[in-house]
Amino acid sequence: MSFESFADFLAMGKHGPYVWSCYALTLIVLVLNVVRPIQVQKQFIRQKQRAMEIEAGADKPQEPIAE
Repeated sequence: MSFESFADFLAMGKHGPYVWSCYALTLIVLVLNVVRPIQVQKQFIRQKQRAMEIEAGADKPQEPIAE
């Protein structure tokens, strides 16, 4: 199938909105499949670091409060 112009290519024989929305949706899903696990991993690492900091702070002896 060849097109006479770039506009005809974008129109895809009047099926353009369907075709291009499918491509856009597919691209969005693929990008999310890469980005979201990275975000979740970073969040998990931050939570574990906070938990380790809290545990390290709990191991230190508490100083008495001066009145």
